Amino acid sequence: MLVSANIGTQRKTPMTLAKSGSEVLTKEEWDELVALKEAISYAPQTVSAEKMEKFAELMVRTLEGKESNCPR
Repeated sequence: MLVSANIGTQRKTPMTLAKSGSEVLTKEEWDELVALKEAISYAPQTVSAEKMEKFAELMVRTLEGKESNCPR
């Protein structure tokens, strides 16, 4: 039995990548990234969708600029 889900109606706001203007994380942002990583690893069901998005944003920011160092 196939059940279709309308995912678009479940989100109140669309996911967007925040433009911080800075590739380098501050100490507070780095601490938040580590805390979120640990929470997600320990019990992902306890982390809200907004915090998951914040984790993704911070993770992407740590990777910005590193693609130039990748071998091709």
